[in-house]
Amino acid sequence: MLISKGEGLVSGQPGEMEGKVGMKRQRSLILLVILAALGLTVYLDPLYSLLTDVLQRKGSSHGLFVPFICGYLIWLKFDRIKELTAQTALLPGVTVMMAGFALYYLGRSHTGYVLPALSFLLVAAGVLLGLLGQEVFKEVRFPLFFLAAMIPLPDSVYGQVGEWMRHSSTWGAVALLEPLDIPLHRDGYDIYLPNIHLVVDEACSGIRYLLSYLVFGLAYAFRCKRSSEARTLVLIAAMALSIVGGVLRLGVVFSTAYYIGPVMTQRRPHELLSWSVFSFLLVAAILVDQYLEKRRRDGSG
Repeated sequence: MLISKGEGLVSGQPGEMEGKVGMKRQRSLILLVILAALGLTVYLDPLYSLLTDVLQRKGSSHGLFVPFICGYLIWLKFDRIKELTAQTALLPGVTVMMAGFALYYLGRSHTGYVLPALSFLLVAAGVLLGLLGQEVFKEVRFPLFFLAAMIPLPDSVYGQVGEWMRHSSTWGAVALLEPLDIPLHRDGYDIYLPNIHLVVDEACSGIRYLLSYLVFGLAYAFRCKRSSEARTLVLIAAMALSIVGGVLRLGVVFSTAYYIGPVMTQRRPHELLSWSVFSFLLVAAILVDQYLEKRRRDGSG
């Protein structure tokens, strides 16, 4: 009899677990259906405008990477999420949803899609919280709100920050090349070389580096750092890295235009130089941080 009861107890556990897994799948499917319905109806226009600007790389180049980074961050927590039981949290979920819809109607009185796009993320968070519970929400809240990094800055903010970055990058690049004795003359944003006249426009200001490094820095801080202080330092380092990158990028463009020829300022060579500088600094910064972290762990151990 004891064996029979034990067998019955064990045989009942898989059924209970399968029921919980099935419930979580059903609620996840309902979540996706609700978000798809909202995205194709209420939020169709702002989300379409946002996607169009991201695909056209308006304002920056990082927007295309944000959904993939978001997916990667969720994948890292996927095993933990599967272990959690879906629990309803209707009151917190409805509260967040109402805040999201309020933001949407507030955004209708303004031009642009910034507020509606943020509203969609809040509504998605509310639906997820209501259907799957607080434990699941805690695991995915950062990747979910990280999607807001896709939204370009407002034009006024973008212009002011871009102008400051353009001035800093141009001044720094000219100062960087002075020891090389390159016959370069600067007049504002006009750069005169013996074989070419260059103009540093807003697209070359370095603000794209700033936004991209900040986005990658956010993901890196969330993934690799635990304390608030360490995460803050990562973001400060990302801003400093963007300034260094902007200066180095323009310095490389000016010097290659002089030593190799004006062909280096054409679109494809220019973009190749930009991506090369960006990638080199990003990888170098990660390697240095990992090395310092390893030294710190070895020293504390």
